[in-house]
Amino acid sequence: MASDDLNNIAYNEKFFVDSTCDDDETKLSQRKVFINFITNSISHYTNHDVNKFTLKLSNPQTCSDTIERCIIFATQRGVKELTLDFSNPKLNENNFDNHDVLFHLPKHIYQLGSSLESMKLYSCGFSMPEYFFKFSALKDVSLGYIEVRIDTLKTLLSSCRTIENLSLEKCWNLKHFDLGDEPIRLKKFVVDKCNIDSEYLKLNAPNLKYFKYCGVVFTSDINLRPHVIEEADIDFALESEFYERGNELCKILQDLFPAKILRVCSYLLQVVPSEDEPLRLQSELNVKHLILKTAMHPNEFCGFEFLLNSCPFLEKLTLDIAPTLIFQDYTPPFDDMDLNKFWQSRRVIAQCLRRSLKVVEIVGSRATQDELIAYCFFMQAGRVLEHININLYNQDAFQEMRRGRAQLLLNSPKASKNLQISIK
Repeated sequence: MASDDLNNIAYNEKFFVDSTCDDDETKLSQRKVFINFITNSISHYTNHDVNKFTLKLSNPQTCSDTIERCIIFATQRGVKELTLDFSNPKLNENNFDNHDVLFHLPKHIYQLGSSLESMKLYSCGFSMPEYFFKFSALKDVSLGYIEVRIDTLKTLLSSCRTIENLSLEKCWNLKHFDLGDEPIRLKKFVVDKCNIDSEYLKLNAPNLKYFKYCGVVFTSDINLRPHVIEEADIDFALESEFYERGNELCKILQDLFPAKILRVCSYLLQVVPSEDEPLRLQSELNVKHLILKTAMHPNEFCGFEFLLNSCPFLEKLTLDIAPTLIFQDYTPPFDDMDLNKFWQSRRVIAQCLRRSLKVVEIVGSRATQDELIAYCFFMQAGRVLEHININLYNQDAFQEMRRGRAQLLLNSPKASKNLQISIK
């Protein structure tokens, strides 16, 4: 058990059972010690209240009595934040077949009424979502590694109108993802690597401030309110092949146009120029801070420029550099384009570089030639740039070599007299 104080209780199997051990008998013995520890500690608990209760273990069907006791224990003490995580860490995140729920939330959980504020259920099924109206203080709900149907979501959100934050992680059978009939009250919505059969997402969320989606490309019908949505994070990590899906990607971006902070992935950078208009969106984005997950590979540069052209009010650009899937069958939007000389051949400069971009932040820089040429372009085109902050990748023995290469930028021409360059 670990806690910041006596009212915060957490039981985690990984601190007792060595998952790398090949001896099943040893792991079984370690698990028995863990179960006995739980039983003894809750039987000797003397406080009347519990603020947070977390239980993380695998194979819950082998210790359902202990889990029931834990839930009764937390319920009787009016727990405010409840986390039950029975997920299998070895489960393939892309495999959504034949994963039966091994434990169901007991009905007496609804006795918590007005005390429960946060509930996170992983590989833990629940029934009767219409009973969630009893949770009159519930604001945060996270569901993961379970089947969740769209009708269940609708019932959940309509029954419990206090829910502000909803996270769906690796859930399946979300057919016809349509939450557009009635406005939902969510302020934060996360859809992380879920199985959406129809690849269609309709959302009417006028109060939404934060939206994160990680999965396959979808047909978008998202209705957000300007001046409310603050941040959007779009990652197509489940896409493994290059298809010309630029029009779908542009519709997603246009639906997210009011967001002030936008985070996108390498897939979008490579594919978005394949749309009918490869240079920019037809309507401009309101983005002030653009975050790109990128390898700074030439295949990404057209998409890079596409976004710069589409963000005329951009003030900060963050490059989060890491290895990404680079498509070998990538084709640039123009036949005569030499990607190896992409930045040197730019003749039209994006409006944000001329008028608004003040900060460029690089995280995990490898100081490659492609990187340095791009940074030189920013320095020469960024008329109002004030800071370029380069944070070098430091997880190997080549950091000093990278530092030496990056320092070559210090003597490069600068369009802005106020530009300062830092290398860390």
